[in-house]
Amino acid sequence: MRLLRPLIVSAVLALCLPASAAEPCTADCRRLLAEGQVLESQGKFPEALDKIKQAETLAPNASLPQSAAAGVFYKLSTLAKPEKVEEMRRLARALAGRALALEPGNPVAQEILRLLDDGPSLLHVPTREARTLFAAAEQQFAKANYKEALAGYEAVMRADPKFSLAWIGAGNCYFFQKDLVPAERLFRRATEIEPRNAQAWRFLGSTLAQQGRLADAEAAMLSAVAADPSQRPSWTWLSGLRTQARAQAPLKPLGLRRGARVDQGADGKFTVSVDGPSGDKTPDTAIRLARAIAEANMRAEDKAKAKSAYEIELASWRTALRVADEAKAKTGEGITDPGLLAMQALEKDGQLEAGILLLQFRQAYRPELERWVAANPGGVKAFIDRYGLQP
Repeated sequence: MRLLRPLIVSAVLALCLPASAAEPCTADCRRLLAEGQVLESQGKFPEALDKIKQAETLAPNASLPQSAAAGVFYKLSTLAKPEKVEEMRRLARALAGRALALEPGNPVAQEILRLLDDGPSLLHVPTREARTLFAAAEQQFAKANYKEALAGYEAVMRADPKFSLAWIGAGNCYFFQKDLVPAERLFRRATEIEPRNAQAWRFLGSTLAQQGRLADAEAAMLSAVAADPSQRPSWTWLSGLRTQARAQAPLKPLGLRRGARVDQGADGKFTVSVDGPSGDKTPDTAIRLARAIAEANMRAEDKAKAKSAYEIELASWRTALRVADEAKAKTGEGITDPGLLAMQALEKDGQLEAGILLLQFRQAYRPELERWVAANPGGVKAFIDRYGLQP
């Protein structure tokens, strides 16, 4: 660890080139991406990628075609044979990184990287019978056959009472027919079965808002964020509700791009990789690199794996931000990226822990998240009220 800080400081002092702006995706570009999305939903992946490639040809420096392709390759990685999974994931990561280099705030690319690094929420895994019944009910719901769909979801409930999505599906059958009281009851029951199901809280909040109960709706949306802060729809819905109910400005995306990651090879050694152009030499890139170097050092030293993923994340950010302050004091050059500046502000306010848990959440941080939520009643609302940020 003694070699860490000189290495990071030298990296910070060396970097100083500006970044480039993103090109917009034209109307024809977006049309082709929409056609590709339909093909992807039908499982026609080569055809979807062909549409995306056509969109990229129309707007070669646009971010959206890159992130759309990243999404296709991520989906392929979940369906591929074991020997092909890593190749698909590598392509998805590269494309998402390219999208973020063009447009740091691209939410699709950010979500792809989150899924690659973290994975989906840890909810109850239904039985095979429940999955089969649920798929049949979903087909009826997609056709707006709400009576048949409701009967199907009720069959799922009987087959697997712990599968909260069945209650959500049943609630939707009522919600889409504007029968809000039974919809509320079913969504609320879903939150009781699986309190970590952010979707259940969101749908409950939407139903309460439809009834004009805006304060209760906001409380449900805050519960959705607390249940799983990585689910961006919860933040989007909360932002819209606050804007409607309190005439507040929408929540501002943090827009943080990590920009560098740590990988562990088959030999057990940790390596740091920088996303985007290797010649990008800015203080912002240096801080991203500094954080990753700190993480790699801590993971290498923690041979007993005594530290949690959250502890390492928090410590790596503190190291990088401290070095950023030292570098600025020596050169006068500081970070300029809004996301990094926000992290710097959170650290100075003593809120870096909350910022990581809420704005950069990963499932590996869940024990610390649940401890923080329990120790800070109303803490999620207080944090959002104070900073007005979302992931």
